[in-house]
Amino acid sequence: MVVRRAVYLVSGLAIGLSVLFMAISGHARDIYVDVSYPYSDGDGSVEHPYTSIQQAIDNAEDGDSIYVFPGIYNETLLIDKELTLQGLDKENTTIWKNDSHRYTIEVTADFVTIEDFTIKAAKGCYVAAIYVKSDNVVIQGNFINVTGDIWAIYLDSSDGDTVGENLVRGGKGIYVTSSVNDAFTNNNITNCSVAGIKFFNSQNGIVYGNTFLYNQYGIYTQNCAHFNITNNTVKRNDVAGMNLYNIENSTIYGNLFSRNPTGLNFNGIDCTVRNNTFDGNDIALVLHGSNNAILGNLFTNSILYAMDASSADCENNVIYKNRFLKNSNHAKGNGKNMWDNGEVGNYWDDYNDVDRDHDGIGDYPYNIQGGGMDRYPTGNFLKPPNKPEVISPRDGESNVGLSPVLQVKVTDPDSDKLSVYFYRASDNHLLAERHGIPNGGIASCTLHLPYDTVMAWYVVVNDSKLENVSDIWVFNTVPIPPTNDKPVSDPGGPYQGFVGIPIQFDGSKSYDPDGEIKFYRWNFGDGSGEILAEKPTHTYSKAGNYTVTLTVIDNNGTSGMAKTYAVIMEEEANAEPVSDPGGPYKGKVNKEITFDGSSSYDPDGEITSYIWNFGDGSTAMGKVVTHTYEKAGTYMVTLTVIDNGGKVSVNSTSVTVSEEKKTPDLDIPCIFAGIILAIILTNMRRKK
Repeated sequence: MVVRRAVYLVSGLAIGLSVLFMAISGHARDIYVDVSYPYSDGDGSVEHPYTSIQQAIDNAEDGDSIYVFPGIYNETLLIDKELTLQGLDKENTTIWKNDSHRYTIEVTADFVTIEDFTIKAAKGCYVAAIYVKSDNVVIQGNFINVTGDIWAIYLDSSDGDTVGENLVRGGKGIYVTSSVNDAFTNNNITNCSVAGIKFFNSQNGIVYGNTFLYNQYGIYTQNCAHFNITNNTVKRNDVAGMNLYNIENSTIYGNLFSRNPTGLNFNGIDCTVRNNTFDGNDIALVLHGSNNAILGNLFTNSILYAMDASSADCENNVIYKNRFLKNSNHAKGNGKNMWDNGEVGNYWDDYNDVDRDHDGIGDYPYNIQGGGMDRYPTGNFLKPPNKPEVISPRDGESNVGLSPVLQVKVTDPDSDKLSVYFYRASDNHLLAERHGIPNGGIASCTLHLPYDTVMAWYVVVNDSKLENVSDIWVFNTVPIPPTNDKPVSDPGGPYQGFVGIPIQFDGSKSYDPDGEIKFYRWNFGDGSGEILAEKPTHTYSKAGNYTVTLTVIDNNGTSGMAKTYAVIMEEEANAEPVSDPGGPYKGKVNKEITFDGSSSYDPDGEITSYIWNFGDGSTAMGKVVTHTYEKAGTYMVTLTVIDNGGKVSVNSTSVTVSEEKKTPDLDIPCIFAGIILAIILTNMRRKK
């Protein structure tokens, strides 16, 4: 028995090695099919193609590729081998069976590719145009045209498939059941009576970049999990763009839902619906389920509701950072969900309240119809009333009657009715209040004042949420007859200055002939003023000629007013400095030469930098510098000066450098002369 088992083991091993060797040594073939080939000697070569696709499949082996020439192939296919089928002209390579059949194409082998065909199925087919009962199948770039109550593609317990760039038209749509890790990318699926794609009991599906148009549902899921549905366009479907029922741990991201009765009918747990756009749907999002995050979505132009979260089974969902714009009704809820994440809520274009601390979050919650609130809403916050404008008496007016009527004009950017409160400025005493003043209207109150009264007053305008305070205005009533001598106002000036630089005004030369000045009121001509200061400072923000008014009031309440002017210019111009390098200079090779720039000057400031360029590649800094040249010649010397305002001036002079003259060497001639003289003297002695 042991020997027999050993023999079986060795025999099995030998057979396995033989099969492995054959698999390694073999290679994939290219097989051709042409329905128009007129002969019966087809062998699958390009010269002698098969006339039937199924014939090619039957004669193929795993790994082969079958190329199909244009034509109408009236047959059904059973693909039971690892093959690639490719049509060579998608528009004109058609697989279409007239007789009764379950599937036009049935795939039972793994790793099959079907690409670039027109596949039609009509009354003769009663289940599906393409039926897949295997894994890792690719259906790519086909036109699948279906009529009747059948599926275009049916994936039955089929994992790891890729269905991409197909045009699917008609029939029930695509059906996926009990499958894992199937990807649907860039398909165009239209006019399907059930759904563009219907998933049942499936996991890890990817639906990316597809267009679903004129279907009953764009996408329909039931009992699915771990799906990624991203960047799809879902428009004009009959019931809903997507109906995701009992879906868990999935992401719905970046999709466009447009003009569907319901954009997204969602019933899920632990899912994320993020950064989608819902536009022009009757109801954009119907929310069921729990523990989902709904964030970053844009809801616009919804006819009934942007979001309906009112069902009893909708709870513990977090809804934040969404934008609700131009919807008939933004949302309705049931009070069981969070409409913010504890820090920020949603943007509501009808949020009708204020943000007083300017932190970008509304000061009051946004209430959700039916229950719930957004505690941290954003939106177009209410703006405060505009600053009130004085009508009468005019600011600084004198000789006003004893029963003056104070009048101001009030406006508000977003309120129709305003309240106005009149105050005396000296003690902030409320003089009168007026309510229900229309936007753009005039509020008024009448006072009764004694002679020679200086009246400083202001108003506060309130729109029930926010308020604004006017400037302080001053006038004085007619003097007591006979009057005391009026004080004399002297505002000084005229003044000159520059934008952004404070100017000090001086009213110290004002005086009162028969008393003393008790009150100073400056109006600087740019809409601002100051009281009490004799020598105020003021900074103008714009250039121009301004009329400056000083009103002084003496100890008897009589006022005097005078005007002066302030001429405000843009930034003060800085005059350029003047560079003077001196010279021309002369010098010797290898001898220091002194260069003097002290005659340079700046007409409105001081020179801060002296930069010399000696023309031989050397530079130096300083008012007075020295330099030594190594070669004779004439050089251009440049002095650049920079003043304290950054202005630059450049000027040049020249320097002539010559070789130093040497004294001739007389030693050798003297020696020769001495020798000659010695010879002469010697000869003279001999003659004697």
